[in-house]
Amino acid sequence: MTTAWTDGYQTEVNYTYGYYKDLSPNYQKFCLLLNGVDCTSSNQEHHHCELGFGQGVSLNIHAVSNMATTFYGTDFNPAHAGHANNLADQCHVPHHFYDASFEELLDKDLPMFDSISLHGIWSWISHENQHIILKFIRKFLKPNGIVYISYNCVTGWAANMPIRELFHSHFKFNSTSTNPLQKVKDSLDFSEALLQQNPNFAKRNPNALQKVQDLKKQNPNYLIHEYLNQDWQCFSFQQVVRIMEEIKLTYAGSTDLNTHLNNINFTEEHQNFLNKIEHPIFKEQCRDYFANTQFRKDLFIRGKNNLTPLQTQQRLRNTGFILLTAPEKLPKTIQGYLGEFNLRQDIYGAIGTYFKKQHYKPQTIAELEQAIPELNYAQILNALTILCHLNLVQPCLGTEPSADVLRYSHELNQYLLEQASYHQNYQVLASPITGIGILADQFSQLYYRAYFKEGLKTAKQLAEYIQNVLTELGWLVLDKDGQSVSDRDQSLKILKEKAQDFIDSDKFEIAKQLKLFA
Repeated sequence: MTTAWTDGYQTEVNYTYGYYKDLSPNYQKFCLLLNGVDCTSSNQEHHHCELGFGQGVSLNIHAVSNMATTFYGTDFNPAHAGHANNLADQCHVPHHFYDASFEELLDKDLPMFDSISLHGIWSWISHENQHIILKFIRKFLKPNGIVYISYNCVTGWAANMPIRELFHSHFKFNSTSTNPLQKVKDSLDFSEALLQQNPNFAKRNPNALQKVQDLKKQNPNYLIHEYLNQDWQCFSFQQVVRIMEEIKLTYAGSTDLNTHLNNINFTEEHQNFLNKIEHPIFKEQCRDYFANTQFRKDLFIRGKNNLTPLQTQQRLRNTGFILLTAPEKLPKTIQGYLGEFNLRQDIYGAIGTYFKKQHYKPQTIAELEQAIPELNYAQILNALTILCHLNLVQPCLGTEPSADVLRYSHELNQYLLEQASYHQNYQVLASPITGIGILADQFSQLYYRAYFKEGLKTAKQLAEYIQNVLTELGWLVLDKDGQSVSDRDQSLKILKEKAQDFIDSDKFEIAKQLKLFA
């Protein structure tokens, strides 16, 4: 092993504070169920481990809100581990978060895990560390245990891999700045300038310049961790399948629900072509060519047991779902690879209206079938799957949260609301009803705090509350054209409109059903 603890990984700046629902054990089990794969019940005592948890936001959201599950994890960057532990300490949730390397974690006294997750890191670590992770999974994953692994897919990256190499090479060899963020800017500026000379590479890869320009719009902290590590690799689907088969894991599906929406992504001819491919792994590999897949989010299982179609249907019928916005705010269209498609309002409107009628209490498909007899099981499941894909619906855990889980979730959410007065790092809240994070930007968190903690109810009161917070921060509201607004009255007008829109989305009523706050 190398003696440097960084082992070629970028540690000059810390990672971003993003939340990823794909890491939620409950969400993973829902995705497996959609594929007809059997897995252990969410009600049993579980142990979950996340490898390379970054700032630990997702890990903490899931630790406080998933019942009967104890969470473990490691990120060898001590600043990341410190932040993750600080979040956990705010809500007193039992946890085991380390700053150990994968090799050090391998030697710890750990339980057998029901699930192990690694988001993105497979593409950014050395072959040696990949081998250690495989040993870890082989040693600590239970039979019937789940592994979530996401990685850069060579199919969608093939044309842009030289762009990354150019970006990385300038960052490593040619930038004169000692500031890593300035080095990112310099490297992107150089890459853009080179491609604007229209070299033969750019002529044969006309999207290359646009790729660099898109990268320039992204968070430089994210770019450093995503693109500028010493190790950076892309994999084909079948490569990862082969690697996982060596440690007794079988491919079981994806957490990307877009894979269930073929009708908006592939022509009938494309679907017919794919359906003629007999081998499921080869079929999935070919699908990546049609989708030009750039990033895969795969689920594997140790000991795959398939449910019968009737068993799958029965379990899905009894799965609860919760709607996250008012029916009036549901989209009328959805974007697929083939373009924009209308969402049938006789289906989505009926489902949304019933949720609202029930004050947004969780509903099973069976309950929706009974309440809306004009819709059948397939129509309801398809609509809920699409709404889950759009982050407008979430599957529920299935049982009422314990007093401890409610306390952990509420204490973490209280801390996140308090932090919204200082920064916008956290864009999520924990729901003990779904075990999946509820996306909530800084304004949303301030609205929740004003309403639930300060007792403010009207759009005018909410707007004034947020205006005071922004004034303290020295921040300005943006108008619809993206221009800063310095006039207080104009700013209040914009904030009042935003607050009214939030109220009209029934977010406060839904927050009560999600049990976000005490």
